[in-house]
Amino acid sequence: TDYAAEIAQIRASGADSVFFFLPGGMGISFLKQYADSGVELPVVGPAFSFDQGILQAVGDAAVGVVNTSQWSKDIDNPTNAAFVESFQAEYGRLPSLYASQGFDTANLLLSALDKADVTDADAFRAALEAADFASTRGDFAFGPNHHPIQDIYAREVIKEGDVFTNKIIGVVLEDHSDVYAAECSM
Repeated sequence: TDYAAEIAQIRASGADSVFFFLPGGMGISFLKQYADSGVELPVVGPAFSFDQGILQAVGDAAVGVVNTSQWSKDIDNPTNAAFVESFQAEYGRLPSLYASQGFDTANLLLSALDKADVTDADAFRAALEAADFASTRGDFAFGPNHHPIQDIYAREVIKEGDVFTNKIIGVVLEDHSDVYAAECSM
């Protein structure tokens, strides 16, 4: 896909930054073309656009991009450190946001199974809602509509050796819950 027309519009727009929201192959193509275009507006975007797998495909064109996420390999807690180390040992690469979510989900389910009989739906639901497990994200709780209450981090794409990855540069939101939680009838 050729993004020359879109990049020309960006160049002429007077904008002070570009919000990037293209997944997969489209995003990889855009970022490479954008980097080659000489446009120097900073790029920002969501975590899924700058996930570990995507970064390896984009390469140097992603360095310096700022993105937001509820997880990063450098969140400083023992569970996350052990998760990242174990994942790298098993798979020979850094884990992705999706791997961290899968790890947390599995541990949430295991903690609920330890505390309640799965055939007792009310007890099992209460055990899930309690979220009594060690998360890669640190302290973990659910809001009233069952969305996580969590920190959201600003991350910058960097290159560590020959691996492209993200590093935390700040906390954007602390203990953030879904903005629509008050409208939820759960």
